[in-house]
Amino acid sequence: MEQSIESYIRNLVRDVIGQTLGGLQIQGDRQTYVIANWKMNKTLAETAEFFQELNSSKDVTVVVCPPAQLLYPAHLFIKQSGKPVHLGAQNVHWADKGAYTGETSISMLKDVGCEYVIIGHSERRQYAGEDDSLVNMKVKQALSAGLTPIICIGETLEQKNSLQTEEVLASQLFGALNKIDSSQFIIAYEPVWAIGTGQSATAELAQQTHTYIRSVLKQIFGEKAESISILYGGSANESNAAEYSKMPDIDGVLVGGASLKAKSFDGMIKVFAKGDQN
Repeated sequence: MEQSIESYIRNLVRDVIGQTLGGLQIQGDRQTYVIANWKMNKTLAETAEFFQELNSSKDVTVVVCPPAQLLYPAHLFIKQSGKPVHLGAQNVHWADKGAYTGETSISMLKDVGCEYVIIGHSERRQYAGEDDSLVNMKVKQALSAGLTPIICIGETLEQKNSLQTEEVLASQLFGALNKIDSSQFIIAYEPVWAIGTGQSATAELAQQTHTYIRSVLKQIFGEKAESISILYGGSANESNAAEYSKMPDIDGVLVGGASLKAKSFDGMIKVFAKGDQN
């Protein structure tokens, strides 16, 4: 796929930064994402207003993940707007269909225009009892249907303070990716201690963690790991996006609360699309 001049310059700058941060190798064609996770927020009217106000950009892949009830309306609003925005879901069931009250199948997601699906978010793990085995089943289901899984991993504050971050992340990665050959997925590192707290990880700490995550992915997928996008989440917002965009192994952001306002979400899109280093 042809790169824009801005995208080329961004990758060039990231290459230089990577050399200054220890000679890290950057995969130039790794896709950059800015993804909105609305969680349990917004009405139909608010969804329409959001897509009317959103500008977006062709130089970064923008994905919006509304609640299940708003997926089809969002699909229609996106088509009507003509803006470069992709649709994603916040969850999917591991079965094709059946007696699973309240759940959503992969075919239902595809039917309403979804291309992406968030899997294994810490809130699903905490409130719905999801574990690595279930995450693995859902990832396989998404891949089999041609949807791109956004696989969330992250440690709690207690695990961080106990110096267990690497152990936890490796366990989650090996569990989620068990017996999976395809590398057509996205990893979102969301430290649980930072989600919704306003206490985001520094760009340097996030980069260090992403470097470790990529090293684990290399154990699983070899050199294909260089093409896998790793996003940062956890109180990512318009104020700290520029710092994250400077890091060679931060390939975008998964945004929670800051994605609910089109203006602030657009600000983050602009940073990653243009490689804003200011």
